[in-house]
Amino acid sequence: MTDANAQSSPFHEKLNDHSRQIGSWIGFALSLAVIYTIAISLLDESLVRFFSIAAGVAIVLFTQPLSSQPFFKQSNLRVVAACSLDTLLLAGMSFSGYWFFMLQDVIWSGLYSPSTPDLIAGLIGLAVVLECTRRAWGIALVIVAMAFIAFAFSGPHLPGILHHYGVDLSEFLFTVWYSFDGVFGRLTGLVASVVLIYLIFGAILENTGAGESLIKMASSLTSHVRGGSAHTAIVASAVFGMMSGSVAANIASTGVFTIPMIKRQGFRPAFAGAVEAVASSTGQITPPIMAAAAFVMADMVGVTYLTVITAALLPATFKFLSLFAQVHAEAVRHDIKPEPVENRVRLTKSDWTNSLLIFIPIVVLMGSFFAGSSPGFAGFCGVVSAIIAGFALNPEFRRNPFKIILAMRQGGLDGGRIMVSVAAIGIVLGVLNETGFSIRFASEIAGFSEGSVFLTLLMAMLGALVLGMGLPTLPAYLIIALMLTPALVEAGIPMLAAHLFVLYYAVYSSIVPPVAYACYVAAPIAGAHPLAISLTSLRLSIIGLLVPFAFVFNTSLLLVLDFSFWQFCWALSAMLISIWLAASGCGGASIGNASLNTGNRLLRVVLAVTILVPYPVVAVPAAIAGLVLVTLDFHHRKSCALTLSLK
Repeated sequence: MTDANAQSSPFHEKLNDHSRQIGSWIGFALSLAVIYTIAISLLDESLVRFFSIAAGVAIVLFTQPLSSQPFFKQSNLRVVAACSLDTLLLAGMSFSGYWFFMLQDVIWSGLYSPSTPDLIAGLIGLAVVLECTRRAWGIALVIVAMAFIAFAFSGPHLPGILHHYGVDLSEFLFTVWYSFDGVFGRLTGLVASVVLIYLIFGAILENTGAGESLIKMASSLTSHVRGGSAHTAIVASAVFGMMSGSVAANIASTGVFTIPMIKRQGFRPAFAGAVEAVASSTGQITPPIMAAAAFVMADMVGVTYLTVITAALLPATFKFLSLFAQVHAEAVRHDIKPEPVENRVRLTKSDWTNSLLIFIPIVVLMGSFFAGSSPGFAGFCGVVSAIIAGFALNPEFRRNPFKIILAMRQGGLDGGRIMVSVAAIGIVLGVLNETGFSIRFASEIAGFSEGSVFLTLLMAMLGALVLGMGLPTLPAYLIIALMLTPALVEAGIPMLAAHLFVLYYAVYSSIVPPVAYACYVAAPIAGAHPLAISLTSLRLSIIGLLVPFAFVFNTSLLLVLDFSFWQFCWALSAMLISIWLAASGCGGASIGNASLNTGNRLLRVVLAVTILVPYPVVAVPAAIAGLVLVTLDFHHRKSCALTLSLK
């Protein structure tokens, strides 16, 4: 049978449809289980961890079956073989889980000696987890996990810092599969009990109509300025990126609306794709949700969630201001006017009412935190308030309550995919615990940098950009944090600042070539080459890439670490001047001046970077020169406005 015939085979299509339906209902069941566990029942922690991963495995196997792959589409016999293999994988996970629970009492009695069936069960479980990770997230995370597995067994034969005494198979499987230091470790419990509820929260918000309301509000606020459509896209993509946990998924969902909208106003295709890519990535570091990384960070650092989002507030704001300024400069340079008055969005009474669809759940969520609720219960309160607001304010939602089920199915599907990635990261965590590599790596970086904080940060930045390539936000952050934050802390950087530093570059890795997976997702929507989008994204992120260095060298910008009012005022002023200089220099235009020459542009970019140097003897003169340029820009704007009024 040919590919075309196989693809149109009723047997094949019906089988895949049924499989995906089963997977989506497992997602719904996972959402129900998460809500039940948080609101009503305190189940055994090991049960929660295992069944969350098992549900994730089942979701991936049913929604991304082998039978959907081109090789297996070529005949009905191959389709049946693919289904049989998937069934074996599901049975293997069930067997490994049963063995995991059966051995727990023996393991913790201290008399455990692994048998051959124990080793087989553990190996089967790891193989299933890695295969599901490959299907859900691609090969990148699997390669990372396999590299650490190889590292665990080949330690005695490796040189230098990589050398260790090695582990045998029983030690490896005990740590990674049977103990709570690997796949079923604390990290898995945290994601299952906290992160999943926020994925459900985001899915419910989207289905209640909050997204449409947000875009309309943003359009109303920005349609009167140059590049208004791009500003609207920034707001919408960032808000949904904050909740999605995946830059690529956010671009695929919101980009189909925002990118064409930006292009219609006259922006270049590569610029439109870059705005969407950068805005979606910025959403991952935007409080209050920060793509669920905030909750994991709070647990790893040992601070409250409110401390994390307070610290992240100003850096995220700087990133947005930089992006808005770059869009404005691009609009001025290409003479893109505001929307005509007759085309501008005008908010009706109904629109103002619908805006509550997003504001009420966010207020309830934050109110629950301030009232002392746990992150999980605060997320539950947000879910309940979003559903109530949807029924009370959106007639379409009332007419179609099935949207609640759709939302919970989507939240469960997203959660299941996250769980298998966290299980794969558990392998990395187990190997790091068993070999002590993180400690040696931190000491090596400290020795190489010879006490220079800047060199340590530079190495951490490069490491984060490389390690995060091709990975979604949470897995990228976790791997990078496990590897690099010990080195930053050893260099004297506060732990919270160190974690925020690596999170930022984990997110930026999605737009950095050669992988730049966010740009590859945006490329077909924008009709531009991925490399062109990636390079434009880097230009739009020039200040964003420097913000982490700024808040490490001046922790007053984080508001919660060694705050000094005068240092804060200096850092804030320097950052604002730097943002404007970088935007006008990179964009080639400033207020009222659509054509800056090459020397002027280069001077602005150099000053923008120099202002952020942590040495007053360098930064202060640069800031004064930059302030003069900003003053001249605004004076030129007034002169242009006066000339136009006289005409």
